[in-house]
Amino acid sequence: YERHTNILTGTAQTMASEESANIGGAIFEHEGVSFSEEMADKVRQLHEHFDADGDGYLSFEEIRSLQLLTSGADMPPDQYVMVCRALGCHPTKGISLEALRLTYASEGTDIDEDYRKVFPKGKKAKDESKSSVKNEDEDDVIEVGEGGVDISP
Repeated sequence: YERHTNILTGTAQTMASEESANIGGAIFEHEGVSFSEEMADKVRQLHEHFDADGDGYLSFEEIRSLQLLTSGADMPPDQYVMVCRALGCHPTKGISLEALRLTYASEGTDIDEDYRKVFPKGKKAKDESKSSVKNEDEDDVIEVGEGGVDISP
């Protein structure tokens, strides 16, 4: 819980002080923050997976679902507002892909760990599984948190 709380609340301060770093492979850079294309792609896949309404932004319920699944910690609405403001996003619109990339580029984050929690072995991200045939008997419903927030693919 502490790691993810720090990720979301400490991002703005960390981002301002970080220098561009070569993590390997091709590099994505945004205002002095860098990470590989592979990392940027994993962040994009997480963003798309939780962007249930497909508007390109993670609303309170969508980012809350991501946090519940990856850390097991709930996110109160006031923390969401604080995170949005720290990332330069408007709370009614949500967290953009760029803002989520900046969050994962900050110190103390682990995109690989979070990616594995959301897409365990054998389970593909949305864009990787579009061509696969789904067995009608399979149950892909994933519910997280109080009230059963559905984060099914």
